[in-house]
Amino acid sequence: MVKGNAKSSATSGTRKKHLKKHAPADEPPKEKKVKGKGKKSEPRVKMYIHPVKPAPVQPDPLETTGLAHTLPADLLVVLRNISKKAQVTKTRALEELQSAWVNQCLKEGRESLITDTLVDMLPVWLHHVSALFVNPSRRVRVLSASLHAALLQIPPVRDQILSLLRESLPESQLESILGTWCLAAHDVDRQVSTAATKVWKEIISNQESLTTLLFTDKLRSLVSTFVQRVALDPTGVYEYLNPQPPPPQSTHAISNKRGPHKPIGKGSAVSTPHHDEGDMTPRSKLDEQEENEPDRRARMRIGALGATRWLAESTATLTEDLLKFFSNPALWTALNSAETSPWMEVENFGWGQPNVRKAGWGLIQALLKSHKAQLESAVPVIGTAILRSAWIELDTLVQGTMWQPLLLFLKQFPQCWTIDASKRVEENDGSGSDDDSDVEQSAPKTSSSAVLPSGSQAYSDFLGFLQLGCSGSPIQGYPAVVIIVSSIPSNIFVSSTVDPSASSLSSFFTSFWAALDGRALSSLHRIASSAAFLSSLLECTVFLIKRIRNDGARSAEGNSLLQGTSPDTIVREQFSRVWAELASGKLKVEERAAARLLAQTLEALHALDQSLLEVTWTVIVDALKISVGKKENASLVSAVLKVFYDRFRKEDNLLKKRGQALMDDVLQLALGQCEASLTEPVALGEHQENSGFALMSGILDRFRDGLFTNGAFSDRLDLLFAQNGYQLLSLCNSLVLSYLLHRKNEPRALAVWHSLLSGIAGSAMSDKLPDQKPIVILLDAAQKGQLPEYLKPQAGELDGLVGQLLEAGLDEPVKSEKLAFVKQILISADYFISPSTSETLWQVIIAAFISNVTTLIQGEGVHLPTIDACIDLIQATVARALSEITLVEVVLPDIFLYSYLIPISTAPLGEEVDETPSQVTGKELWCEWVKVSADDTRNRVVDAIKDRLRELVSNTSVQSAPEDILVLIAQNPPGLSPEIIRDILPSPADLDEALEVLAPDAIDPSIAVLDPLIPPSAKTTSHEKIRAAQSTDRRGFSVYARSVTTLLHALGDDRKLARGNLWALRHFFVLSVYAQDIVNVPTAISRSPIFGDKINTDSLVDIIARCRQISVYLLSSSAAQDDDKWRRFVLDRLLVDPAMTKSPEGFTQLQKFLFDTVVHAKNGDGLRDARVLKMVLDSVLQDRIPIDEAELWLQFARKTERTAPQTAMTIISGITQSGAEPPKLDRYRNELAANIPGIKAANANTQGLLSLRRLAASAPDPDSDIVFLQPTRAVNVVKGCQAWVLAEDDDDEELDEEVESAMLPIFMHLAPILQNVPGSHWAFTFDLLEGVLERVSPKGDENEQDPNDEAASLVALARALRLLQVLEALAQRNKALMTEWSERRMNILVIVRDLSILGNDAENATSTPRSACRELVLSIVQSLPVSLIDETTLSKMCHLIEDSSTPVQKMAYQLLKVASQKRTEYFVIEAGVDTEAAVNAVLPAELLNILQRDLQFNRAAEADDDSYNSQGQNIFGYLLGWMLVFDLFQDASFKVKSSYIEQLRDLNLILDHFIPCFLSLLRLDQGGYAKVFKLDLWAVDRFYVDLYEPGGLHSIPVLTAHLYYRALLTIPSLFHSWILDCKDRQLTNTVTNYTSTYFSPVLIRSELEHVRSHAVADGLADENMSVKVATAVNEVAAAYSVDEHQLEIKLRIPSDWPLHKIEIRDVKRVGVDENRWRAWVLGVQQTIWAHNGRIVDGLGLFKKNVTLHFEGQVECAICYSIISVMDGTLPKKPCKTCKNRFHAGCLYKWFNSSHSSSCPLCRSDII
Repeated sequence: MVKGNAKSSATSGTRKKHLKKHAPADEPPKEKKVKGKGKKSEPRVKMYIHPVKPAPVQPDPLETTGLAHTLPADLLVVLRNISKKAQVTKTRALEELQSAWVNQCLKEGRESLITDTLVDMLPVWLHHVSALFVNPSRRVRVLSASLHAALLQIPPVRDQILSLLRESLPESQLESILGTWCLAAHDVDRQVSTAATKVWKEIISNQESLTTLLFTDKLRSLVSTFVQRVALDPTGVYEYLNPQPPPPQSTHAISNKRGPHKPIGKGSAVSTPHHDEGDMTPRSKLDEQEENEPDRRARMRIGALGATRWLAESTATLTEDLLKFFSNPALWTALNSAETSPWMEVENFGWGQPNVRKAGWGLIQALLKSHKAQLESAVPVIGTAILRSAWIELDTLVQGTMWQPLLLFLKQFPQCWTIDASKRVEENDGSGSDDDSDVEQSAPKTSSSAVLPSGSQAYSDFLGFLQLGCSGSPIQGYPAVVIIVSSIPSNIFVSSTVDPSASSLSSFFTSFWAALDGRALSSLHRIASSAAFLSSLLECTVFLIKRIRNDGARSAEGNSLLQGTSPDTIVREQFSRVWAELASGKLKVEERAAARLLAQTLEALHALDQSLLEVTWTVIVDALKISVGKKENASLVSAVLKVFYDRFRKEDNLLKKRGQALMDDVLQLALGQCEASLTEPVALGEHQENSGFALMSGILDRFRDGLFTNGAFSDRLDLLFAQNGYQLLSLCNSLVLSYLLHRKNEPRALAVWHSLLSGIAGSAMSDKLPDQKPIVILLDAAQKGQLPEYLKPQAGELDGLVGQLLEAGLDEPVKSEKLAFVKQILISADYFISPSTSETLWQVIIAAFISNVTTLIQGEGVHLPTIDACIDLIQATVARALSEITLVEVVLPDIFLYSYLIPISTAPLGEEVDETPSQVTGKELWCEWVKVSADDTRNRVVDAIKDRLRELVSNTSVQSAPEDILVLIAQNPPGLSPEIIRDILPSPADLDEALEVLAPDAIDPSIAVLDPLIPPSAKTTSHEKIRAAQSTDRRGFSVYARSVTTLLHALGDDRKLARGNLWALRHFFVLSVYAQDIVNVPTAISRSPIFGDKINTDSLVDIIARCRQISVYLLSSSAAQDDDKWRRFVLDRLLVDPAMTKSPEGFTQLQKFLFDTVVHAKNGDGLRDARVLKMVLDSVLQDRIPIDEAELWLQFARKTERTAPQTAMTIISGITQSGAEPPKLDRYRNELAANIPGIKAANANTQGLLSLRRLAASAPDPDSDIVFLQPTRAVNVVKGCQAWVLAEDDDDEELDEEVESAMLPIFMHLAPILQNVPGSHWAFTFDLLEGVLERVSPKGDENEQDPNDEAASLVALARALRLLQVLEALAQRNKALMTEWSERRMNILVIVRDLSILGNDAENATSTPRSACRELVLSIVQSLPVSLIDETTLSKMCHLIEDSSTPVQKMAYQLLKVASQKRTEYFVIEAGVDTEAAVNAVLPAELLNILQRDLQFNRAAEADDDSYNSQGQNIFGYLLGWMLVFDLFQDASFKVKSSYIEQLRDLNLILDHFIPCFLSLLRLDQGGYAKVFKLDLWAVDRFYVDLYEPGGLHSIPVLTAHLYYRALLTIPSLFHSWILDCKDRQLTNTVTNYTSTYFSPVLIRSELEHVRSHAVADGLADENMSVKVATAVNEVAAAYSVDEHQLEIKLRIPSDWPLHKIEIRDVKRVGVDENRWRAWVLGVQQTIWAHNGRIVDGLGLFKKNVTLHFEGQVECAICYSIISVMDGTLPKKPCKTCKNRFHAGCLYKWFNSSHSSSCPLCRSDII
């Protein structure tokens, strides 16, 4: 076992010399004499340290003990992996050992079978644990410590480990295990040390037991020896614990030997710790993955120092071994941060390792705490290390650990300074000695009286420490400086003085001040650092003066501190420098703190020596008076005066007298400077910084009222302010404020205050601002409450000025100077203006605010800065404003409306509310007032706000919409909780009254197309009698509409409130009726009684949807709460007392609502109430009602049909639509039918029309099983109507057209009944139908119709078309009927085809009735015979795709698609027979007009209504127009296609219209591919227009994608040209990627399929031509065969086709010259690209060229082939005689073989 000793060691150079001495050589080394032994010279300390003996590779117990054959295989693998070098393998092995074995054993407990296996495994574990504890990998060390602790928790395993440690293990292994275990317990990593320390404390004990290991002296010695070796040579120990295989033997290997007779490589070598060059054996990179070599040495040394500290603390007496170890100078290099040690030639252990240095200082502290007495022998070594290390330490963390042990050591062993200096003397004396001599160290003399010829290096380092500001830690370091200085002997100061004539302390103070000169104190904590510096300097000065006095007796010996100086000089120099640095600001110390330090020093000097006090006092006073004379450092001077005055007056001594005298002198000087400054001609800005005023101001601030105890000074100062108050305020306002604050004499202060106000008012000109600089400090002080309360204005000095400034400031911005000045005055009005003026100003402010808010609510322009200014003034003086109850009640409602309502009203629709700063301020004011206001005041203000809101709901001239008020209420403003129905909205009676004055009729008669119960226009009020809305708001809402809309939104948002106010449903239905009428007929808006022409269709649609939603909810929920008989109670009451107008008591809300609705309809029998009743009945009778209830409804209807026929028809219609069929209803129908034949023709226009309407209302659903009438009764009805018509010719009274129109719905229901009944009724029906159709389709001048007549014609047309639909359907199934119908059918269909309603009436606004008629017409026209559709149909009817009805657009497209085929067919035929190019195939001009419209496509596809966007753009119709354009290309000839394309190119339709359309709708222009509309789920090659549904988010984009697909397929060249010309690179990339992703694959597949299907069908592929399609590579190959040769070309389609051209390659050319072949290939390219042809067209051109080329060619008479097999040419060499042609090659061969030049056939000479 290797042990260290404490003998001296040589340097590396000396070791080489020793090696040379002991190595074989020709000449023995020369001996050197040792000079100057004894006292005169001793060599530097050189300690020998035994290096660790290289350990042989220890055999693994797995092999030596046979455990490899007994342990489980899994565990064996784990144990073998632990010994691997790779850290990853080692880590995984440890993890598996702990988780799979140890933890499993702990989990299973004592009965675990794994326990025995772990016990057997222990030798292997203990073999590896030492190396694992010091492993470079932190993870390995953590796992090892945790695993070791876990093993010791298993009792059998713990017992076996303790047994092995006590008895079995060899001493060397025991030392390694315990030593590394102790190192792990003090590891630098907290997790490792925590795990190891816990189990170390549990196992290692000073008391013997079965579960612990007794830490005997032997074990302690082993651990101590091991940690010493680790501390001195960690690399050697690491290599000892991790032995490497021996490297190959080298002839140059050299080993240090302990003696001359030891062989090389054996025994224990001697070495000194040196810079380790590392292990020369190659090692794995993973082995060093966590730390390098220096870090590993540092980590092990930290553990060793920590272990040593534990050993020292755990023992009462240090062993001799430890004392030798502590006397080793190499150990204490751990304290030094330099690279090399100053006390021995070795690399410092602490270099670059602050944690090592911290551990070293921790060891020092432990030794001083526990073994201070035993360290005497080691003081020479430790002291030198401490003194030479502490002053050069720069790491703040190390310094934090260093200060306590450093100061303890210096206090306990101050002789270390002398010892260190003596060593330097000895080194200098023995500089000529042999460095290689080995001598014993002798302790130097420690007498402090020894005279040292040269200075101490430690003291020099200490001076450098001071020069650096305590090495960068001034706050922690300067408080310790005086302690350090107290430990330095006087002879050190003297010996360190370089200049004999200089003071012995000059270098000390120079170094002290060097920190300030070198800016070492300029840090983030400069003030604290400077304070610490000043305090330490003054303390050291006092201490050194005391030292000088104590050492005075030694001055004769020449080593006293008095050398070259005196205490007076020191005091004078240092205090002069202190004041100079404080005055210049270079020494940044807070003035009072600096003054306190000076005062403390003066007190200390007073106690020490009065003469020194005199000198110091003189220095300070002279410097202070100089600063006063120069008008500088006023703050410092005033602080010093205050501190001196307060501190020295406590005791009656010299300092008190001197302080009082100084006080008086400075006051007189300051006052004299103030008086002189008033007369000096100095600029204002300079006066503001004038120290004459600043000093007096500072003195006033510091002494306050205590300054006025001197009567003479007080009188003089009062007189100065009384005579020059405003001038002083202008020159130094802070001085005036200080006087006002601290002058407690009220009369004199008030006199000065009034003088100031008068001066301020006098300095202002008209409405101009006074100079604010003088008074700003007074305003600030008044706001902060610093001025005395008794300061009041006397005669309104500033009243007029403030009023003028307020009037001017209200028109200026909030930040204006005038307004800011007024605000400041108002905030502290009591100090500056009179109470009456203050109240007047407030009235002006409030009046201006209310006026502007009222104007703003009305939507008119206002001067917003005025409002902002008023709010700002109110907010600035909120406490005063809220205290005035009268003002509060006046202004707060307007503040509330301005802050809460106006932001909502002015916010753009759909955007967040954007509040102005003044509105935010208003909200804050309101919330603050609500918190502090009294209940009665708050109630009055809230009531006023409710009244204002109620008024705003009914006011059409205001900007705020009623919905804005609801939004405001929903925000729950503090203090406002209104009940909407009671507090905000009109009462039910008010709404009913407003409704009664409105016109009840439909706004347009054409609405009867949609609602058959609406009477004819002749029976309604004329246009003149329909009253339009009298006044509407900015949205087009009347008062009634605003009120009901507000109610609608309120109840829609609060369902509970809605269930309690079912009465509102009537008004909702009325509002919905009026809104629906305008939506259906927008042109009739001028006749709407509640909406104006400003109304937005979107608002009406929203109203309709909300009304439908809330009505369904209320009626269904209310009906669900009642039983099924709730309607019967209403009916019973109606039948018992029909005259009752009020609902009886006991009715539920739903019963009351139904009763009131029926009564309103019955009493007035107006159309509006009847329509409301119809809507209600549709909801309450939607399910089939019982028969008996239906009979009750019918009974009530028949009772009221005479007085209220419209109401009766409404009720009967509701019964029939409910599906109920009571017997009385059938009887009622038969009675009506029976009465019709009996009505005379004279009464047909009145009684007859009413009977027809009643019969139509009672008609059942045609799809139901209910029989309308019996055939006989039906025939009689028709005959009765026929009689009226026939009687028209005989009577004078003409049959009204309304009567004929009313017959049509009856005949529509009767036609299915009479379809099998022959007779004249059919002829009459056809005549009536034809007559109505001819009448509603005026021609010529008759097109100018009255609007009312036009509306009636729409009603008649709709009825006729519905009848025509029924006849068409019946005729398809009934041959007999078809026979009669066919005679009249074609004529009627022609009339329908030519109806004017299908014409382009763009000048007439579309309406829902008109669209319904168009839909009916198109549904009929779609089944027209093909002969009735010609080439002109498309141009005549293409405008139908722009209809407002989506069904009309879809049906129109289907018709126009057929028409486009007809048009293309016509042009193809005409172009085919045209020989003079007279036919010009063009697109219809009407269609082009549609496509050329400028539309805005921004997100139109995402709108809720796909037919229209916000500007009414018909996107769907526009896209259908492009569909028709591409339909025109279907089956068109090449010539017709070219003509179409030429027209598109000339008009630039694709570039200007189509491309912007699809880019926008597919979001390709939104900035990148990520935002485009994705088509992954959609097929772009087909789109079914019939299945299009408006309102979907994907409908329009998918249709656009299909159009883009068709465009690429039809006109690819135009898109290719656009891509080439596009300058936007991002857009080009986006379109290219989008096309190649979603369109190109489909287009390529379609094109290849087209080639495959048309190759044979078009005759392209035949016996001579073959066409092959290679789908996998997107290629088409065409080969033309001539004889046995083929001419072949290939066409390859690119992946992003058609944005890039198809590549055409010539594969094989025979029989064709190159120029001709190129022309053919170019022709194919031009066909496909320039003319947008298909591949089939290009191949057809190729085939035509080849066929014509070889047409008429004869075979060569020599080879009997057309194409030569030799060179592929045609026979071109003719014979002039027989005219036969031959191949040139064949002739040449013939000539050579025949030896003649004659023709092979005619034998004539060819050449």
